Amino acid sequence: MKRRLTLLAAALMLAAAACSANDPPAKPAETPPAAVQIPPRADGAPSARDVVDAFAAAGLPVPSPRDNSSNCASGGLRCSELVTTDAISVYVFPDETSAEEFAGPDTHRVGVVVLSYAAARTPEEDRPAYESTLTSLL
Repeated sequence: MKRRLTLLAAALMLAAAACSANDPPAKPAETPPAAVQIPPRADGAPSARDVVDAFAAAGLPVPSPRDNSSNCASGGLRCSELVTTDAISVYVFPDETSAEEFAGPDTHRVGVVVLSYAAARTPEEDRPAYESTLTSLL
């Protein structure tokens, strides 16, 4: 009986060694992609939250404010901060060049701050009040 167990163990070890000899070489571990850094906002610029707070203080609608600054690290957006509300989105950029490159239709830019009306569908008649409040904040 002991001889059978010894033979069985030897056969299993040979079979395991034969199987592993045919295994493909292990792949090197993949390096995870580098984390995208969110640049700091320009010196002296208000935070996106400061802008939203100024809108609220002026009596402008800013329902459901959400800090979406994590989106600044995606898709080449290159912003420093982003706060979205159901009425307006506020982007703050690290420099005026980045803000200018981002600004387009349905936006208003003052320095490094861009107000975006598109996603929130801000009514045309409300836009001048947001713009003047932003201008007075800066």
